[in-house]
Order: sequence, then C-alpha cells, then structure tokens
Amino acid sequence: MSLKKQATSGLVWTFAQQFGNQLITFFVSLVLARILLPEEFGLIGMILIFYTIGRSLMQSGLNQSLIRSQELDQEDYSTVFFFNLAASILIYILIFFLAPFISNFYDQPVLTPIVRLYCIIFIIDAFTSVQQARLDKIMDFKTQTIIAIPATIAGGIVGISMAYMGYGVWSLVWSAIVTSFIGSVQFWIYSKWSPSFVFSKKKFKKHFNFGYKLSVSGILDKIFSNIYIILIGRYFSAAQVGFYTRAETMNQLPVNNITLALAKVTFPLFTSIQDDNIRLKRIYKQLMQMVVYVIAPLLIILAVLAEPTFRFLFTAKWLPAVPYFQILCVTGILYPIHM
Repeated sequence: MSLKKQATSGLVWTFAQQFGNQLITFFVSLVLARILLPEEFGLIGMILIFYTIGRSLMQSGLNQSLIRSQELDQEDYSTVFFFNLAASILIYILIFFLAPFISNFYDQPVLTPIVRLYCIIFIIDAFTSVQQARLDKIMDFKTQTIIAIPATIAGGIVGISMAYMGYGVWSLVWSAIVTSFIGSVQFWIYSKWSPSFVFSKKKFKKHFNFGYKLSVSGILDKIFSNIYIILIGRYFSAAQVGFYTRAETMNQLPVNNITLALAKVTFPLFTSIQDDNIRLKRIYKQLMQMVVYVIAPLLIILAVLAEPTFRFLFTAKWLPAVPYFQILCVTGILYPIHM
C-alpha cells in the first residue's frame, strides 16, 4: 500500500474511532449531566491532573519510541511492556498514599477513596499500551476502532445505570474503569501479541533515552493544561470546577478530536519519511493549514451560539459554564499549532 493510501485509510479509521468514541461519550455525558450535579463532575475534574501526569510517567515516552524505531524485535516490545507494568504499579502505590493529601489540598474528603479507585486504570492500561503502540506503528486504526467503540458503549451503560440508581460521582468512576477494562481485554484478543519473559537493559536504555524527553514535555503540558482546574478547585467550589470541565469538554469535541486524530496518524506517517526533511516540512505545512481552516470558523460559530446550545443540551443548571466555553473557543483556534 502506498504512503498516501496508508495515510488516507489511517485517517478515515482514526476519525471513525475518535468521533465515534466522542459521540458516544458525548451522549453519555449529556445524559449524566442531566442526572448528576456539577459538583460531582467537578470532583472528577480535580483528580484528572494526577491521573494524566501518572499516565505520562508510566509510559515515559517509550511507546512513542517503539513507533518511531525502524528495527524492532520481541525483546524491544517485551522490555517496554514490563517497564510500563512495573511503573504503573509503583505510580499507583504512590498515588494511593498521596490520596489523603490531595483531598486535604482541595478540602474534599471524598476524594481519597475516589482517587484510590479511579487510578487503578493506570495498571489496566499498562497491560495494553504496547499492543496499542504496535497497532499504531502499522497504522492499523481499523482494529482500534473495533476495540474502542464497544468499550465506550459498555462504560457508558454502566455510568448511566449507576447514576439513575443514585450512585452520584461513583457512576463516573466506574464508567471509566469499565471502559478501560473492556478495552484492555479486547486489545489482548485483537492484537495477537503477548510479551515474552525477557527484559533487555540495552533495549530499555535505547527507548528510554528517546522517550523520557517526550515524557517530561508531556508532564509540563499536562500541568499547564490543568493549572486552571487546580486553582479553581483550590480557591473556589467543586461546582465551578464542574462548570469549567464541562466547557472544556465541549471545546475539545471539535478541537482535540481533529488534532489528536491527525497526530495519531501523522506520527507513524512522519517516521516513515523522517530522512526526507523537505517532504516532511511540506506535508506538515499542508496539514496545519487544513486543520486551522476547519477549526477556526467552527469554534467562532460555537462561541456565538454557546448560551442556547448549553441551555438546550445540558439544561439551565449548566449555564455558568458558558463564559468559560467562549474563552476556550478563542484559545482553541491556536491549539492545533501548539499541538
């Protein structure tokens, strides 16, 4: 298959996965937003920075190193698999003992059990991060779509059912865990790869020397992206965090999906032409122009229609999220360039 056909096929299936997932997630969040209170969404928003930083530390950029490397064998994949698994366990133990301090920081005692349960996802995801990297490397996004959508549906059903039964914030926690677990099981079934019991210090050093730079960059980006939630959660109420995260989720629906879908496809695509700088720059420029051309007018329209949109979709109790959303729409125009 030619590079152009491979990229086109990858884009189609990545957008199918990304938008299919997001449409299902959006529908689920729409139902949950009508049942649950903004404060309950705010509690989950408060802990997401710790989850995202922990996830970056767990992988340490080693998965990206696997995708970019040209010559790999079973030893490479197994080494990264066992490092990710060990790192996820250590990070979970650290987060487990830090949970009371996180609760004290936000003055929300209920966060202690929430953090301890929610962050089990670290370990679940570690079992499949290499399988996903292998599929990314060969640009098999069709299989990832087949895996992601049923997992999202199952997690959504659990979340909505628990919310109707009155479990409140725990419906959001268990929805995320079920989605991760079912996705993990499917990756083992569809990827047709399992690790060997080997760990090479030489291979680990090679991948870590490339990956840790991405990991540090990713952690800084997560802190920057979530600093507003930290400040809002520390000095204001959980409800305000809920309003901000709702606005951010709405903003990310077009911005993150388009940008991340392209990033997912273009990283393995660019690695295949990494020695041709002229061609690399030309394709990169064309992609950036296309993304900004699509996103800019879309976000401007959404900002103008923000109030009636929020009132119609989420009911009047979510209207305080509108000013947050309008500001995020303006900054979202520049996000693809940053990404």
